[in-house]
Amino acid sequence: MPVEDGRPEGTEAWNLTPARSPAERRPYLLMVSGPQLGEIFALEAGREIVLGRDPACDIRLQDTGVSRRHASVLGGPKGARLRDLGSTNGIFVEGLKVADCTLEDGQRMQMGMHSALKYCLCDDLEIAYQRRMAESALLDPETGLFNRRHFDDRLGAELDTSQRYSRPMSLLVVEVDGFRRLTETFGRATGDQALELVARLVKPAMRREDVLARLSAETFGVVSRETPLSAGRALGERIRKSADQGKLSLRGGDLAVTVSVGVIGIDTIGTYAPGRTELEVLSLAGSALLRAQEAGGNRVAAEGPLALP
Repeated sequence: MPVEDGRPEGTEAWNLTPARSPAERRPYLLMVSGPQLGEIFALEAGREIVLGRDPACDIRLQDTGVSRRHASVLGGPKGARLRDLGSTNGIFVEGLKVADCTLEDGQRMQMGMHSALKYCLCDDLEIAYQRRMAESALLDPETGLFNRRHFDDRLGAELDTSQRYSRPMSLLVVEVDGFRRLTETFGRATGDQALELVARLVKPAMRREDVLARLSAETFGVVSRETPLSAGRALGERIRKSADQGKLSLRGGDLAVTVSVGVIGIDTIGTYAPGRTELEVLSLAGSALLRAQEAGGNRVAAEGPLALP
């Protein structure tokens, strides 16, 4: 076969690793561990951003070991300047405690008990890949909602915030009515269709800051920050009405799908005990859910406002 420049005739050549201009790659901070695992924050060159627990911070870290104003990051053409703003527990970059340093592409920094961030320069393709990787770790593959691990992390973070700043929050537990009977009668595939339908209908009822997750086979949970009981009950009604619009098309006709919702509103928390407080509030929300189911289903039962010891 004739060759040209060492290549078989008709073979098109191209550069598999095209050189990228530095201008095409932008600075980001990626959350690689902690309650906010998977979140991505874009940095602007020349603008200093503040990280901390305070709601006024540019990047709010939901970690009990993070100070209110913990650190700042200033993006620049040759890296990012990281400064400790007088935090209690300090900053560690690649395991070394620092007060003022320049971050290089790929370096990790630890703040607080659980939160670690990675500084990186990414183009659009790379950051899209990072988002997909984060989603695979956070999402339930069947419904597209957050998974139980992420729900537990966010619930703990919100309980801690509620206790520290005396802010109300609501917790909702949602269950598909008659799910076990549905799967026994029509099969597991129909049950999966019902879950996907409910997830799709309920998502638009959420605020951007609400956390909607799948907790178990037929059970969903919602963490709603800075939400008193009245607003939590209203959210429960929106969820119920949204799900009530759904119908499954089966051979024998359409089958209505409904949900029951248990809501608790938390006004104050005396002491947040990681692990124990989560179990307590989930049990209370589960009791409210049971009352809704025992009353016939397709309804909302609420309890509160609660003052936890």
